[in-house]
Formats: sequence, structure tokens, C-alpha cells
Amino acid sequence: MSGILVFCRDCGKQVASSQTKEGRCLDCQVRQSVADLRDEHARLWRKRERYRSQNANVEQIGRQIARTEDRIAQRIKELVPNDRDAVDYLKRELEAARGQRYTIKGV
Repeated sequence: MSGILVFCRDCGKQVASSQTKEGRCLDCQVRQSVADLRDEHARLWRKRERYRSQNANVEQIGRQIARTEDRIAQRIKELVPNDRDAVDYLKRELEAARGQRYTIKGV
């Protein structure tokens, strides 16, 4: 690896300066860019669970969740040039979104 190594200002990981943008590594760039969609995914998932517990139709909410996942994938694709890496980031972010769905945010 050639180039200057710098520390990411968010996570502190040491990365090549060519892989940073605004002082952030690619991991932090992806995490920041999809944060709002991850929150939306968690909200829709909780809504679907609420509706399902009341035996309501959840088909439309499932489609909304799928569209949100597609938007997450699109944002990652814009940031990550390599398709194989983009798939890895997508898997990681969807897993984070699924893990976040049962976290209740404070008031």
C-alpha cells in the first residue's frame, strides 16, 4: 500500500488517505449515508410486527421495507466502486438495520 496513512475522524481506524473523504473512512461514510434509511427500516419493521400481532394485512408494509432496502443498496452502490465490496457493505448494513429494529430510542 502506498500513500499516507491517516486516522478516520469517526472510528479512529488507520486507512490510506486515498480511501478517505472529509476525514472519514469508507465504513463510516457508508454508515453515515444510510443512517436515516436504517432508522426507517427499523420503524417499518416494528410497524409490521404491530400490525401482524393484530392480524392485520402487512403486505404493503413488506413492500415498503423492500423499497427501503433497495434505497440502502443504491446509496451503498454510489459510494463503493467495487461490486463485491458493495454487496458486503449491504449485508452488513441490513444486518445492522435488522438488529436495530428492536432498539427503542429514548425520548
